Amino acid sequence: MVKNPFPDAYAAGNKTGVIVHGLDETKRQMRLFAPDLLKEMNRTVRKDILGPIVADAKSMVPDSAPLGRWNQSVDRPGSRPSYSPYGKRWEYGRLEWDSRQVKRGIRVGAGTPKRRGDNFKGAYAILNRDAAGAVYELIGSGKSNVNMVRNVRGRHGSGKRLIWRAWEKTRADRDVPQQVVDTIRTFEALFQERLDQNARGIR
Repeated sequence: MVKNPFPDAYAAGNKTGVIVHGLDETKRQMRLFAPDLLKEMNRTVRKDILGPIVADAKSMVPDSAPLGRWNQSVDRPGSRPSYSPYGKRWEYGRLEWDSRQVKRGIRVGAGTPKRRGDNFKGAYAILNRDAAGAVYELIGSGKSNVNMVRNVRGRHGSGKRLIWRAWEKTRADRDVPQQVVDTIRTFEALFQERLDQNARGIR
């Protein structure tokens, strides 16, 4: 009988993702001895559990730029230089608005949680990897007197507009962490069963 090498996993919602403690060892062992199970576990979490939230967030992306001239870079005629609230020039090439790019940028990231002090990085998280989409997501969620921030907030409401809104709309904090933990435990059991079978075969 092969002893289960994994500590009990548990999770907590962090608004846009799930933090799982103990998953790093689970994934490390699966990567070495059962990569097919790791692939299927990640697919289940990313597609079946978090996929509907991703789809909902994508449906909220505006079809046109949130502000009239957001899609103009500094290199285009009529565009004027602008500065962030921190005195640094925006990277215009990355911040140009493209609704298709914003939607493509919303996806699930999966990685091994790493301890930093008492904190863990999220093992699974819904991210917006498009710079303009990330700005639209969060701009106006705090206090600011910058014109762009006030204008976006006035037209589109307070920040946390896409991923955060989809997460809260489905009450994901209540259900998603447990669904992820249950999925991990299911695949741990399948992996343990495979290890047991291999051990009996060797004998």
